[in-house]
Amino acid sequence: MKIFKKYILGSMLFMAMLSQVSCKKEFLEVVPKGQTIAVTTADYEKILNANYLSTSFNASVYRGDEVAGLQPYFNSMSGLLNRRMQRLFRYEDRVYDADQLPDEITDANNYIRKLYLFNKVINEVMDSEGGTEAQKLALLAEAKAGRAICNFMFLSDFTKPYNAATAATDPGIPNLTVADVTQKDFKRETIQQGYDLVLKDLTDALPDLDMVTHRRKISRLVAEFYLARVYLAMNNYTAASTHIDAAFLEVPKAVIPLELYDYTVVLNPDDQEAPGSWFPDSGFGLDNEPLAANNTEIIYNITAGWFQFQAVDAFVFSPGTADLYDPSDRRLSLYTPFEIFSTEPHPNGMRRRTSGFFTGIDVGPSLPDMYLMRAECRARANDLTGAIADLTLLREKRIAGAAAAVPSTAASGQQALVRFILDERIREFAITGLRWLDMRRLSQDPLYNDHVNYTHTIYGSNGQEATTYQLKPERFALKFGERMLNESNGLEDNP
Repeated sequence: MKIFKKYILGSMLFMAMLSQVSCKKEFLEVVPKGQTIAVTTADYEKILNANYLSTSFNASVYRGDEVAGLQPYFNSMSGLLNRRMQRLFRYEDRVYDADQLPDEITDANNYIRKLYLFNKVINEVMDSEGGTEAQKLALLAEAKAGRAICNFMFLSDFTKPYNAATAATDPGIPNLTVADVTQKDFKRETIQQGYDLVLKDLTDALPDLDMVTHRRKISRLVAEFYLARVYLAMNNYTAASTHIDAAFLEVPKAVIPLELYDYTVVLNPDDQEAPGSWFPDSGFGLDNEPLAANNTEIIYNITAGWFQFQAVDAFVFSPGTADLYDPSDRRLSLYTPFEIFSTEPHPNGMRRRTSGFFTGIDVGPSLPDMYLMRAECRARANDLTGAIADLTLLREKRIAGAAAAVPSTAASGQQALVRFILDERIREFAITGLRWLDMRRLSQDPLYNDHVNYTHTIYGSNGQEATTYQLKPERFALKFGERMLNESNGLEDNP
């Protein structure tokens, strides 16, 4: 059994939720008793409605340069899951033992299993029964955009960062485009071919996608957002700007609320009784923080689970990250300076995440990311006024008082402003894994590659540096590992 085959088989369980239907002979000769298959357009809609993207212990959370390790918690972690976290943080060549399979492939809600379902809809929905042409095209578009998101995740985990000069020869991913559990060939195509498929799927989907109606339904806004995010990953800021502008045009069309929260109100520790306050903080997160389904900043919910009890104090944001925040920045309330079950603070201003403790971190399209993407695109195009306007709008929702203003030193020139925006992205998305995407693209940027810190540091309980680890260029891509290679025909590993 091939590993891709094995771990997409689990996705077929979604068929059990479909209504009982008769069998189409070209799909199955006999329908097994008690099981159902997709036949009607409504069946395929049910598949998409149940097919949401989520990841557990996302690798990028532990690889971002805003993260530090803290003793004695880091070394005291034990077990396979914790060993994986430690190896990811140490930028080791081997994340998995020889007999292990990558969690990125095997996780029940991750992109490989979801690819099977999106491909099933793409390849079959237009021949389904009972729906109109427009309904079928809408489902096809949603599935194509979903496949693009999955493949972008796959590229971000297992390939080197995009470089236009070498992308046509750099190894990419197996571009899985069929829902076939008997598929045997998993030869990797090039990075360029991988990105081309992602862009084509998103572009093809746009005309038939609708407005935002639900935070787990792919909309035209989601597709425009991902076109911008993918072009950012390719360091094509002109194209990214076009699509982020188009994404903003979709915001007023949404039929559910889309707006920024005012953290100076909902995260004001001095007024925890205020209407809408997210406090109190139980030590396991803010009690009143909205769920993803109700969070007005979220456009499309993609959750990255990260909580593991043994590791709760092992991963904190670094002293350098702590220095980026103004003391009046309410985003600090999403983190705590204290050890769990203790009033002992972590040294050097380091903090651990409490927000999303059990529900996971949202890493999908969001309004804050949109404002920061547009600000960066504008700054890189030398539209400093537009970039500062976007920054100011976001920062006034995050920071109380005069400190919300963009400093004159940052506003004075293009490069200074771009760097300030990159810092703002760290302040907004610390310990979410999104910084890893920025590190990948910036590593290929001749002007801003020095904004990446290629060193991870573990600190002792006294705040002194204990150990450092260097990120080699090769480790921007995970290795598949021996077992994965042995069980997948034609698959080649990364160096």
